[in-house]
Amino acid sequence: MKIFRPLFVCLFLLALAACGAGEKSEPSHDPDTLTVQGDVPIAYVKRASSINLNPTTGVSFAPGGDLIIREKSSASAAEFNVTQAYTQGKGDVSDPEASYDGKKIVFAMNCPVGNHADCTGRWNIWEYDMSTGGPRGGSLKRLTNSTTGDDDVDPAYLPAGAGFVFASNRQRATVDLPSGTDTYAALDEYEREKVLNLYTMDAKGGAITQISVNQSHDRNPVVLMDGDIMFSRWDHVGGRNHFKIFTVRPDGTNMFIRYGAHSEGNSFLHPREMDTTGAFKGYLASDLMPLSGTHEGGALVFVDAANFSEQDTPATSKVKATSGQSYPTEKALEFQRGLSRWGRITTPYPLWDGSNRVLLSFAPCQVNKRASSAEAYVVTPCANLSEAELKALGDEMSPAAEATANIRDNVPPVYAVYMFDPAKKTLLIVAAPPEGFIYTDPIALQPRPEPNPSSTAASARRALAAGSANLPPGMGLLSVRSVYDTDGLGRMGDPVLAEADRANGCTTPIPTIPPTDPDDTRKQVADLLSLKDPAKPAYYCGPARFVRVVRAVPPKGGMGTREAIGETDFEPQQILGYAPIEPDGSFQIQVPGDVPLAVAVIDEAGRAFQTHTNWIQVRPGETRTCDGCHSPRRGAALNSSTIKDTVPAALTSSFPRSSGETMAQTRTNNVAGLLSLSMDLAYSDVWADPAKTGGRKRASLSLSYTGNTTPDGKPDPANDLATPVPTKGIVNYPDHIQPLWSRDRGANTCTSCHNSAAKLDLSGTRAGTGRLVSYERLMQGDPKIDPATGLPVVRVVDGEARLERLPALVNTDASEGDALGLARKSRLMEILSGQALKVGSEERKTYPTPTTLDHSKLLNKAELRLLAEFMDLGGKYYNDLSAGGVKQVAKLTQRAFEATVHPILMSTCAAGCHQPVGSANGAAPAGNFRKNRFVLTGSADGDFNVTLSMISNVCAPPSNYLLSRPSTVPHPAAASASAPAVLPAGSTNYNVIAAWIAGGC
Repeated sequence: MKIFRPLFVCLFLLALAACGAGEKSEPSHDPDTLTVQGDVPIAYVKRASSINLNPTTGVSFAPGGDLIIREKSSASAAEFNVTQAYTQGKGDVSDPEASYDGKKIVFAMNCPVGNHADCTGRWNIWEYDMSTGGPRGGSLKRLTNSTTGDDDVDPAYLPAGAGFVFASNRQRATVDLPSGTDTYAALDEYEREKVLNLYTMDAKGGAITQISVNQSHDRNPVVLMDGDIMFSRWDHVGGRNHFKIFTVRPDGTNMFIRYGAHSEGNSFLHPREMDTTGAFKGYLASDLMPLSGTHEGGALVFVDAANFSEQDTPATSKVKATSGQSYPTEKALEFQRGLSRWGRITTPYPLWDGSNRVLLSFAPCQVNKRASSAEAYVVTPCANLSEAELKALGDEMSPAAEATANIRDNVPPVYAVYMFDPAKKTLLIVAAPPEGFIYTDPIALQPRPEPNPSSTAASARRALAAGSANLPPGMGLLSVRSVYDTDGLGRMGDPVLAEADRANGCTTPIPTIPPTDPDDTRKQVADLLSLKDPAKPAYYCGPARFVRVVRAVPPKGGMGTREAIGETDFEPQQILGYAPIEPDGSFQIQVPGDVPLAVAVIDEAGRAFQTHTNWIQVRPGETRTCDGCHSPRRGAALNSSTIKDTVPAALTSSFPRSSGETMAQTRTNNVAGLLSLSMDLAYSDVWADPAKTGGRKRASLSLSYTGNTTPDGKPDPANDLATPVPTKGIVNYPDHIQPLWSRDRGANTCTSCHNSAAKLDLSGTRAGTGRLVSYERLMQGDPKIDPATGLPVVRVVDGEARLERLPALVNTDASEGDALGLARKSRLMEILSGQALKVGSEERKTYPTPTTLDHSKLLNKAELRLLAEFMDLGGKYYNDLSAGGVKQVAKLTQRAFEATVHPILMSTCAAGCHQPVGSANGAAPAGNFRKNRFVLTGSADGDFNVTLSMISNVCAPPSNYLLSRPSTVPHPAAASASAPAVLPAGSTNYNVIAAWIAGGC
């Protein structure tokens, strides 16, 4: 199959950008006419066009890659292959980066053992030094020495000769499991690949130090002019699933999002700072793309990071621009899945030569087209398609229909190196690859300013991240000024409050006032002075009572992982403990360093107001200070010195305080023990002074698993757990939640009534999934029935018939567009608490409040707290996967998988449904079959790991999810019952997979 080469496709790019100066007519195909003005020497990588590139695939490999140098950015300039002697056509190269003087190149290379003494068969960091020999006579050396199972990629130079930052899945630290101590390779939150985190090392490859601890990949690090490291982070917690732009200091402190958490588009990859002396000072250049399906191709985007935290969130009220991101190409390139009529770009590299130009790789739009089913497909430029043909490609087709269509959008992109000029809107070709290859990751080999780590901006951030004395080893300090200092989304404001929060005369739980800071872009902010004043009603109504801290429990490869985790998008978590929130909304706690953490604000019943859908980190010894709850990332803190130093008359004077302290800082500085997290939710008002006017104390709270007390301090055993108590902060459904339903409550025992399939079945019997029936019934709604026909409601989604389902009793949907606390928006919690929370009208209609028995009196306070923890953590079946029976089976080899099983999965499962699809602002489209946890991308390593997670019993192949689900009708569960089985039992493909599974018995 012949693919049109980029050198000859300018005709098809005319609508996107002129191929040269003057009128837009067909250009000459003579490469000498395409010389780029202001030539610069460049380097880039040549890679096999068969390579599978995806944001979620951190270490893609295909034989045939090399590092190429071209001494001029001209299509007529000669190329020099730097790595051929090492790769010999069997290795691969990626991620080149130039030194600040332009005389060295650091890059990643994977060359087979035996090719050269320095080749290890894994990805390592290498450096090519041209200081004395020039581009063709430089010296090449390997810096890292990954050998077995580890990969090092994405290197960049640190300033002042300090060494390098890079991404690696080496994971040298022991992973502390809830059930003990174990060492294993933690997988990403699709349970597919070993996680890439950021590391630094010195100039000789020594002193390797891990500086980030994400649950999914951290990629593409570069160094900003202020000395901070900028990178793309895969945020994947619950339904939140995208790459956004983050920054961190070279020592790993003060990690924070730089841009994009709530902005248009899914994945910002390869972000780079633009020339700080040019027209785009303060801007970033990035390629914006979907999570999969485009070979890391998308739209070129310029981000005004100096003036915007998000696309529609200016840094201050003085900003005149209306958007934080722009698309500079003449024709809009697609940054979502599907056909991109004008092509796609990847790996942009802004020049720092005063021209504002951007080196990038570009692939034109091409499709496979045939006149009829009797003829062969021919690769055809999209410019040659009619509007009707373009529309047909834009319509969503079922996998079966797409496979037989006469026009198919399945041509791999042919990336070539181009130079983009934003002023002229021109896209000029620089280097076209030979047949069967692509060119990506272009960089300029020219001097550029070296970052200044002692600049003002970096110094200010270092002040926030200054080490704190007297911290226990391995611990950091997290200090939040006020959870009520929330962003424009109101993450701890009116949008998260419910009717229950306005009870007892608290009609306005969080009073608001106009901001006093002239740069504040919010119309209203929390009135912290009223919230901290016992003489004001707000003091007794502040809804934020505690903070809950959880840590991620990284998934590991092995059989049964998905079955053990359950019907949820969340991965296992461990509750580290709780701490009180003071009246001004502040808290200060010690947390373990170098651990992925999530923080949630909790109400008085132990339920989270919102779901923290990204991981934060604190380095050992770091003091991490935040303005508030998803607070604005620019401007002064709401709990500023003026508010902090205003002491209402009704407050006690018994606590010595220093100027500028929050209430939490004052309290923990006087009572050091309060810095430690506790599994008990306990609060006593130490602030209101009854001897002063208005000094009435707020009622005490006690919410423990056992040992509860009444507000006046008396024992309260009626509100203790009588069932197993979670240990080490681990909540497992079979061990802790099922006993709530089966606990003897006399005539009101839950399972005495709820014990049949005709209604809610809470019995402890096993379902076909191997999990308890009660869990399955709580986590999945019944099919919708058409009242006119009595038949299930079916509609077409993604070209397939989909069965509509009613909402479930437990809601585990959380993303950046909907991050409410899960317990507070679950109908089961409303019914059992007797309170109106944040549940939707459809859920209340589907599950009306029982009238024959008041269910709000069945569970006590400790039981409701435990149930809330189960829900808020994502409704997982097991949070301790060891308890869930996850195990390794050595006989199920990847080699056999790749040879027999993988091709079947790619042609059936991955062809339509089981693909990674990212999140977006707002609710995800209902019923999209691609939204699932069994995700296949074509990467053999990752696909093997995730396939193991679908196997639980090698000695009974038909019982495993991998076979039982696709051989059952309907599949997926939301599909129409009339649809045929995806993998019929007894079919050839079914038997091949069954034989592979049985080989592990």
